[in-house]
This record gives sequence, C-alpha cells and structure tokens, in this order.
Amino acid sequence: MAVGFSSYDIARSGLYVSERGLAVTGHNLSNVDTVGYTRQQAMIETSHYITDYGKNGKMFQYGLGADIQETRQIRHTFLDNIYRQENTSLGYWETRSKTFQDVEAILNDPMGDGLQEVMNQFWDSWQELTKTPESLTTRALVRQRGQALTYYFNHIGTQLDKLQADLNSEIKVRVDEVNDITGQLAKLNYKIATEEIGGDAANDYRDQRNVLLDRLSKLCDADVLEMQDGQVDVTLGGYYLVSKGTSTNLYVEANPKHGEYFYPMLQGTNTEVNIKGGILKGLLESRGEVPGIKGSYENGTPKEKVDITFAIDTSYGSGTGADEYLSKLRDTIDEYVAGLKNSGVDFNIRFVSMGAGSTVFNGAVYDRDNIDAFINDTAGLDALCSEAGDTDASFGALISTLEGLNAGGSFREDAAKATFVLTNESVDGNDGTPAEAADYINRLNAIGMRTSVVTGKDYFSSGVGNTTSGKSEMGWNTIAAGTGGTVFDIGAENFNNVVEFVNADTRRAVNANSGNIPISKNIVSDVKIKLNAMLSGLCKEINYLQKSGFTLDGQPGVNFFEPIDDLFPIQMGNIKLSDALLSDNGLNNIVTSDDKDAKGGNSIARLIANLRDQDIMTDVTGVVSIDEYYRAVILDIGNGGSEALKTAENQTTIVQSVDQQRSSISGVSMDEEMANMMKFKFAYDASSRVLNIIDSMVENVIMSMGKVGR
Repeated sequence: MAVGFSSYDIARSGLYVSERGLAVTGHNLSNVDTVGYTRQQAMIETSHYITDYGKNGKMFQYGLGADIQETRQIRHTFLDNIYRQENTSLGYWETRSKTFQDVEAILNDPMGDGLQEVMNQFWDSWQELTKTPESLTTRALVRQRGQALTYYFNHIGTQLDKLQADLNSEIKVRVDEVNDITGQLAKLNYKIATEEIGGDAANDYRDQRNVLLDRLSKLCDADVLEMQDGQVDVTLGGYYLVSKGTSTNLYVEANPKHGEYFYPMLQGTNTEVNIKGGILKGLLESRGEVPGIKGSYENGTPKEKVDITFAIDTSYGSGTGADEYLSKLRDTIDEYVAGLKNSGVDFNIRFVSMGAGSTVFNGAVYDRDNIDAFINDTAGLDALCSEAGDTDASFGALISTLEGLNAGGSFREDAAKATFVLTNESVDGNDGTPAEAADYINRLNAIGMRTSVVTGKDYFSSGVGNTTSGKSEMGWNTIAAGTGGTVFDIGAENFNNVVEFVNADTRRAVNANSGNIPISKNIVSDVKIKLNAMLSGLCKEINYLQKSGFTLDGQPGVNFFEPIDDLFPIQMGNIKLSDALLSDNGLNNIVTSDDKDAKGGNSIARLIANLRDQDIMTDVTGVVSIDEYYRAVILDIGNGGSEALKTAENQTTIVQSVDQQRSSISGVSMDEEMANMMKFKFAYDASSRVLNIIDSMVENVIMSMGKVGR
C-alpha cells in the first residue's frame, strides 16, 4: 500500500503546483499596468524520488510528483544596463536642449526683434548724425537709441542671470531627489536581504528597486553593482552613495570658492563629487561650471586688464636717421597713455630697453595712478629714449626677459599681455644672424604674449640675414602674425597715426582676452562672456572716440557709456548712458567732431557709425567686426541648440527601443497569461481527477478486505 498511499502526495503536489501557478498568473494580470513591474514565472520541478529494493534485490524508484522551485522574475540584465546607460545620456541632452531654447528665447534672434535689431537702430542713428551733426533732433535720436541699447543689454543680462539662478535652484532639487532615491534603495536592500536570506523571493521589492535605479540613471551617471546576497552598491564619481543598507547623501551649499552656485558635495566631507552625465551634469554645464561670485571673469565679467610691455630698441642700429623713432616716441608717449585712459582699460606698463640684453627701465611698473609722474619727468623720458652702445638688439634676449617676468608672477593672471617692439632693425638685429622664428613664436605663445611691432617697411616681410638653407630670414610680420599682433610702419610721416594704431591694437588685445574664450560645454556662462566682451569692446571704442573729440560747446569730450556700479566694469546689467549725456545739456555733449572750432564737423560721428564694420573683436576665426562677432555668437547658440535637440531626439528613440525590448521580455502579456491560466486550470482539474480515482481505488480495496471466505 505504500505505493498507493504515495499517490495521494503525487496528486496533492499537482494541485499545489497548479494552484501556485494560477496565483502567479493572477498576480501578473493584476499588475499589468503597474509601472516597473516585471512578470513572474512559477518554476516547476520534479519532486525527489523514493528509492526501494525488491525481494530479488533489484532497485526501483518512484516519484512523488511536482514542486515549485522558485517564483522568478523574467528580466534581462544586459538590457537593463543598456537602458540605464542610454537614459543617462538622454537626461543630459534633454537638459542642454531646454537651456538652449531658453537662451534663444531671451535673445530673440536672428528672426525676431532682438539685440541685432536694437544695435542696427543704434548704428543707423549715428549714420543720420553724420549728415546733420548740429541737429538737436538727430542728437536726441542718438541718445534715445543709446538708451534703448543699454536697456536691452541690461534686460538680457537680467534674464540670463535669472536663468542661471533657476538652473542653480534645480540642481539643489535634483540633488535632493538623488538623496531620496539612495535612501529608499538602502531600505530596499535591507528588505530584500531579509526576505531572501530565508529562501523567499523578494520580487516586488526588486521591482521597486529597479524603478528607482532607472530614475537614478537619468539623474546622474551612477554605477550599480549587485552583490551575491541580492543587495546593490551604488557609486557616483568613485564614492559610495549606497552600500548594503546604508546610504550617504550629497549636499549643496554656498561657499567662498563657488559663491552662490551649487556643486554636489559628499556628505561629511568637503569633497566635490565629479558627475559626468545625466540631468545633473546637464544642469551644471547649462548654468556654467563657474563660480557664482559677482565680478567673476569665468561667469561673464569682461577682462578689462592689460599688461603692456614697450620694448624699445636703444642700439645704434644702421642707416641714416636710424634713431629718429626714439625722438618720435619721446614726443608722443603721452598721447599713447592718454588714449589708454580714454579707452577705460585697467593698464600696467613696463618699458624695456632692448639692446644686447633687455632690462625693465627703472624696474618700475606704471599704472593709471603713477604714469603721469613718469611722463612729466623729462629726465626719465630722455633716459628711456637714449641710445645705448650696442650695435644690434637681441629679440631673443627680450623674450627671455618676458619669460622671467611671467615666471615670477609679474604679470597679472587675469590680464591680457601685449608687447610692442619699437625697432629700426630686423629680428635680432642687422648682423646677419638668422632668427629662429618658430622658436620665438612658440615661446611667446607659451606665455600668452601678443606681440606687435613698429619697424621700418624694409623689415616687414624679411630680415637682412640668410638661413642655413640660403633663404632670407623671416621678417617681423611672421612674429606678429604668429602671436596675434600687428606690424606698423615706423617711417610714417605722422608718428601720431602710429600711436593711434598702437592704441587701437592695445584695445584689440583686451577684446581678444575677453572674447576669444576656450571651447567649453558651458552654455549660459559662455554666452554671457561673449556678449559682455562684445559690449565691452563696443563701449571702449565709442568712449575712446567720444573723449578724443570735442562737444558742441567746444569742451573736451566725455564718455558715452558708464557703469551703473563703478566697482565693476561695463557689462550686461551694469551699463547706462553717462551722466553728462543725461544732463540738461546732454545733447550738446554728444561728440561728433575732433575739431574744437568745427561745430558742424562729423569726423567722430563717421568713425562711430563705421564701427559696425570695423574689425575690433577677436573670436576663434580671427579679427572680426562687432556685427560679425554677434552673428557668430547667435550661430554658435543655434548650432548648439540644434545639436542638443537632435541628439536628445535620437537618444529618446534609442531609450524607447531598448525599453520595448525589455518590455517584450519582462512585460506582462495578456494573451500569454490567459493561456497560462487555462493551462494551470486544466492541470488542476486533472490532478483533482487523479485524486478522486486514487481515492476510489483505495476505497474499493478497503471495502473488499475481509470478504474472502465468507
């Protein structure tokens, strides 16, 4: 009867397995619309066999039915990893795309009535003023268009600042969301380990955890590693955020280094966490990974500082009148300084006597406060511009001196660096020794030294020596072009024109230092840098021209633009028309002529009107006009926005495709579950029928016992 009674267990196991199968199928069907739910499957296995031996010693086995091995989830780990990797990229590009759209809306260019239209109207008003310089009506138009320009720049600056503040606030919100997710992950780790250590399956807890990991993957580039006990470790930037049942939060706060701008830091430390992807990285780059400190150059404040080195060849040189430029320089150096002051730049000047060696004159650095004392020192100017006993000057020695000043920290870190070489000889003199052009250019570029040269035309394109290959040595044009500088003719009849050109070249050096920024992935901060550089360059040129002429009343010219807050340079949000232009007599203070007695003159007005086409800015393409520079800014924004939008759309397609593949494996199929339901239902019916038959058979056996022999 052992075999007969064991058949009860076989039938019972069939009922149990079918019941469990139906329960799992019902659980799947009830969660068909649950987000993140992974379909489950009851894994059926054969129960263990019973081994017995017959009277003849032969072994035989009989089974005890079926059993549930486990209720497992149907997941594809590889697709999970691919989904999260692509989801990280999607979060990053979606964030950048939205920021570019916001910036485009603020600027409202090129198709809308944006900044370009306001600048066009400003230039047009100056063009009208050239026709009737004495007209107060036209002057009022210029002032009104100038006010419109300052208002628009200030408005753009305010909007960009607000956008950065909003992005900064969102960074905090997203960091809090990361902390909330990691906290939940740690709790789920504990629950999963507790359930599964006893052999149970924590499938629903795992589903909750996977949904959180999917969301975390869009926020940042966290790395996830599942341990053997079913718990996951989560790291970000090399630091643990989740380890088993413990989570470590991120935090953000204002500090002296970053100002009001937030950067994710690791709780309990001053360590900044390096995030490389996801929404958080997109927000950081959109706002700008820069300090949020007012006046920060990295966040847009234009660099108005310039360190100038005048390298004066004091050797005897060669040719008739070779030293005439020294006396010309002596007579016009004050005009150069006056031009620097009119431009409004923050300057330091060193004078270097360039002979066989190069030394800084008096070892002194002159600035706006002490330069006048030097200019008024006749003996000092005479000593500076006197010839030395050297036959030739060494340009290589000058570069060594500049390198020494740079290494010693003599140049200001945030200042443009410009050297003006005044010489009547070829590079390294006229002794026929060929100069090393490539080496000189590389050394100058290594210290960021823009080099311009005032020399004779004979030395523009070639020197007097020959190279080892027999070709003429390079001229000063090569040095200047290789470092971004210019060559000027020392033999010009009017040396004042040379001084004016040198002054303009100094302003271009400042503009280049402000506007030609290194390529980065920052969005709003880079736009601010470029627009402030353009505004600063525009204002410097106009103020320089205004102060170089005379008002309608015959008085010295005044600034056209001024900063609202004198502690900071002119920039978006900190620009206004000068008080002199807004006064009761302000229209008369608009300068149109450089002739004190020519009230109807328009020389200055024409120069200002033509500024829109003058090459005074520098970007990655070289020297460009203000309009060209702004169009390049708009083009960069448009290209960046287009790239971000297309990439986000492509990533969306990829993420959806991977998710569909996951769903085809992990998702609940109504048809499949209904088929399983029918299968388990019939299996249950069959098992119950087996049980009935066994019961009937046993009943017959029992009821028939004892009837034999009656």
